[in-house]
Amino acid sequence: MNTTLATVNVKDILKKANLKVTPQRILILEVIKNSGHATIEYIYSEVKKQYPSISIATVYKNIHSLYEKGVLREINPRNDKAFYEIAIHNHAHFICTVCNTIYDIEPCEKTVIKQCFKETPGTISELEFNVYGVCEHCNSK
Repeated sequence: MNTTLATVNVKDILKKANLKVTPQRILILEVIKNSGHATIEYIYSEVKKQYPSISIATVYKNIHSLYEKGVLREINPRNDKAFYEIAIHNHAHFICTVCNTIYDIEPCEKTVIKQCFKETPGTISELEFNVYGVCEHCNSK
């Protein structure tokens, strides 16, 4: 599936995952959709602007449910908090070791997946592939 985040309808994602479509879940997914990759703390700070009475526990619970249903993918950079993204397709990540910004990498993904499928004695359901280095912004400082 070659879907881009711009075309993702978060209500449809929730329905396909058999999750209740609540205003909080819609907003959580919209925050992640708009940021691309987000920590729970960032998601909470953005959701709280629209729902001031929401607790961080509610955000954690919803993130966990979305992750368990395969709606979200967790990215765990070395020595940093987990980031979440909408799981629309497998791809690799470039993670800057200076600013911890995460960038999606598309070109190498097909080669990596083909090689993994060729050499794996089982069925692959998900691929995690992170590349670490210094991003152009941090490199130019």
